[in-house]
Amino acid sequence: MQSILFLSDNYFWGMLAWLAAGACSLVILVRRRRRVSSRARRWVHAGLSAWMVLSGLTGVELYYALLYDTTDSFSMTNVSKKWFAMHVKPGERELRFNTRSGILYREDHDLPATRGDEDQRHVVFVGDSFTYGHGVKRTGDRFTNRLAMSLEATRPGRYTITNLSNAGRDLYWVHRLLEELFAGKYPVDRVIYVVCLNDIETFHPRHKTYYTDLARHAPKFFLWRDTYFFNLMYFRLRQFAIPDIRDYYRFVREYYDGQPWQDMQDRLDDVLALCQRHEARLEVIVFPFLHNLGPDYPFRDVHDQFAEWGKDREVRLLDLIKTLQPHVSSGLTVNAYDAHPNERAHALVAETIERALFAD
Repeated sequence: MQSILFLSDNYFWGMLAWLAAGACSLVILVRRRRRVSSRARRWVHAGLSAWMVLSGLTGVELYYALLYDTTDSFSMTNVSKKWFAMHVKPGERELRFNTRSGILYREDHDLPATRGDEDQRHVVFVGDSFTYGHGVKRTGDRFTNRLAMSLEATRPGRYTITNLSNAGRDLYWVHRLLEELFAGKYPVDRVIYVVCLNDIETFHPRHKTYYTDLARHAPKFFLWRDTYFFNLMYFRLRQFAIPDIRDYYRFVREYYDGQPWQDMQDRLDDVLALCQRHEARLEVIVFPFLHNLGPDYPFRDVHDQFAEWGKDREVRLLDLIKTLQPHVSSGLTVNAYDAHPNERAHALVAETIERALFAD
């Protein structure tokens, strides 16, 4: 019942008033049933029937408000927002670069400001919600934290792994973050940028208004806007009617055939040059879209495009498609409505990264 602490005040007092009204109406109906004539009693029975239907719906609503605990891909529902408030926000840390700028990051330790010893290597992971652990409750279940624990067990003190990713971040943000880290003289030996294939959307003009356009579809009526079950059902139904959601992955695929892909390569080149100037090694990991991974996976040639970029610039690139595709049938996403990798996928990725990028 921890979730009750994360309900809004309006919802809490509104639900309390609704429950009190329901209890009072039941008492009134039962008393009226004993005192009215048999002819009028049918109206009382109709009222009792309506009361039972509303009580059932209230019970369902309370289940989704207090017990149902998961996310959706775009985190538009109140259920998903509550999940973040419960499992992510309390554990976020703040990293300030100066009085005007800083970031919040999800990690079990602070970013080291100095190197532990001369042989220790500090590895920084950057990326978006796939790296951040969208839908993964425990920080320790993310692939970066699993990797850190495994490396510490086999090579104690050799590596410090810090995950500075955040949901919805792009390559522009990554470049600015690295500039701040290098300017602050933080010990960064390796930068591992984890690509989610929708990172390209920031290089298309559509992206400038995409999430603003989505916000216009938010419900206005309080029953759909302020509840949990009814709000969830509203978005479940609306996602099939909103082209920006229904056709989202088709849009993303098209971006790789045009100017956005060239612009993304240019920004990757900028990040690479920045790392090289500060004697940090850049490595890239490419995550597939897990929800449609299979024989007809539409992004397979996009992975080849990233591989070609890495080969041309002599950047070590790890493609996770071969790691994850054999396990698709066992379930690799958070749920049917959230295409982010679940704990099983994170565990597989951690093992692959250690073999591929830390064997040397």
